Amino acid sequence: MSKDKKVKTNSPNNAELLEKITSLEERLARSLADYSNLEKRIDSQRQLFVTLATTSILSKMVEVLDNFYLAQNHLNDPGLKMAIDKFDSVLKTEGLEEINPLGLEFDPQSMECIETVEGKENFVIEVKKLGYKLNGHVIRPAQVSVGKNLPN
Repeated sequence: MSKDKKVKTNSPNNAELLEKITSLEERLARSLADYSNLEKRIDSQRQLFVTLATTSILSKMVEVLDNFYLAQNHLNDPGLKMAIDKFDSVLKTEGLEEINPLGLEFDPQSMECIETVEGKENFVIEVKKLGYKLNGHVIRPAQVSVGKNLPN
């Protein structure tokens, strides 16, 4: 073989290499975006799980708090009042908010009308059971008596 003869190879030219590099860069960018979206979705699902677990536990604790209030109304014990205040304080630090709509216009999103009584039309006359929100979401609507103007 002489030195003048060139050996033919199947090597790609520069345009093909640039096209392949561009394609790989696009795939890498898409993969990184997919990974970022996956991280966000996992974080969102984790937060949802924590919220659901917290809601379940706090809903049960609200029922206990109701029983404490009933006992306090019956016994009027200062020690029990202190315990209720502490329990209530702990629930509030966990994000629980009381719904006490006395005197407000009836809102079906946060209240449950259990009876209508004579009074100002569509306004809460009496709160039978307090409602509660957790991080802005109603976990138990307030049970209320709503005013209804009755004909004479």
